[in-house]
Amino acid sequence: MEKKHGLVALLLLLLLVACGRLDNFGYPSKVSLGREGGTVICSGNEPFCSVTINDYNGNGKTKLSKVENDTIIATYYWLTVKYKGPCNNEMKIITEPNTTGKKRTLYVYCMVDNSGATIKVIQSK
Repeated sequence: MEKKHGLVALLLLLLLVACGRLDNFGYPSKVSLGREGGTVICSGNEPFCSVTINDYNGNGKTKLSKVENDTIIATYYWLTVKYKGPCNNEMKIITEPNTTGKKRTLYVYCMVDNSGATIKVIQSK
């Protein structure tokens, strides 16, 4: 009988953990761009208030700058994200031309409502 209670408790815990947002707050989970570089505009259902760009390990030193009209620019290597601050639900993702001959991937993390949305940005070789 104790095994059943333990199993039920474990299943209940797993169910509660699995109740997080699955829709990425309306933002695309993946964006693909060609090797020539380009721009894509992404929007979501809820506003984000900050952006960081990281590699697959979560490492990255995003360079942030603020220009006129409250535009915030986040840059890391070949990827740039522009948006109107402080909070917005639309961003412009810009990639430089890929001259490496390899596929490139970075991740855009947006802080949304004490949680986060992740956009995987892939650039072809």
